[in-house]
Amino acid sequence: MDRGARVKFKTGSKARANWHVGDGVAGMVLARYRAPQAAGQAERLDVVFSENLTVWGERASEFEIVQPEKMQ
Repeated sequence: MDRGARVKFKTGSKARANWHVGDGVAGMVLARYRAPQAAGQAERLDVVFSENLTVWGERASEFEIVQPEKMQ
């Protein structure tokens, strides 16, 4: 999940409920990282869902990539 990728929380994600993000709502990855002092820690994402909601430092495993719609 690289910067700029469109993602959404996985179905049934408890993190989605904690952040109050609607089911199936897509956001854009701002950053992907691991804390330098936390060796072995899970990869984290910062994801912007709207101008009023940015999810900071959530586990990457809570997200899935949104497939772009096919062009017609």
